[in-house]
Amino acid sequence: MSRAVFIKTLRSALPLMVLATISIVLFEILMVRMVHEAITDLDLIRAWLDRPLIKMIVRLALGADLAGDLTPTTLASFFFVHPFMLAVAWTLILTLTSSVPAGEIGRGTADLLLTLPVSRVRVYVSTSLVWILACLPISAAPWVGLLLGQYVFPLDEPIEMYRLAPVSYNLLALHLSVCGLTTMFSGICSRRGTTVGIVLAILLASDLLNLVAQFWEVVRPISVLGFLYYYRPLPIVRAGAAPLDDMGVLVAVGGLAWLIGLWRFTRRDIPAT
Repeated sequence: MSRAVFIKTLRSALPLMVLATISIVLFEILMVRMVHEAITDLDLIRAWLDRPLIKMIVRLALGADLAGDLTPTTLASFFFVHPFMLAVAWTLILTLTSSVPAGEIGRGTADLLLTLPVSRVRVYVSTSLVWILACLPISAAPWVGLLLGQYVFPLDEPIEMYRLAPVSYNLLALHLSVCGLTTMFSGICSRRGTTVGIVLAILLASDLLNLVAQFWEVVRPISVLGFLYYYRPLPIVRAGAAPLDDMGVLVAVGGLAWLIGLWRFTRRDIPAT
């Protein structure tokens, strides 16, 4: 690892890391406020959840049926897969992991970076440590936000935070997997926009595959190819334990992609600007 490259990368990434983490925490606090208001009408909510259309929409979002098991804890599991939370986290991930080398090449600063007395392996590892570090707070932020939200807006039936902790572990594995994939394409591509576009297309396709598989049997066998197949908060909350198999798949995919990116980066020619 290169300490200089690590510090330089961390300094440039820190403002966005802090902003993303605070945004997610504040969002989760607001969601607890929503639960605080909605929990008084549980009977009405359960009646709505029994309707076929609403039941399908909830199943599409959570990957499981919520009807008959509606509590503040199971309701809070939705906030771990809310589009806003994922959008903020993945914006941070795509920004950080596409910066080197694709971002440096696009800005025309790759030559300057690689003329330093630091090997490409050390540059790759040093920048990767920054996004690994960034994944920790954004993965913990939903849990922390819900915890703080309960202090600000106390619930008659408190959220069981210990049952939500395994979801944060699974979320961390998901983020690391996406980071590994983006780093791989960053090592292959010469433009940051190309890298972000490819990974964003993969993530959207993964999300679409996960949605379609909920109601189309033909697609279910190939739904294992999507990232979100291995991240389903509601079943995790019900089980009360981390899904080690799913987490293992995500980390393995991310690690393999990271190694492919390293191999490519150390052997490729950097185009002249």
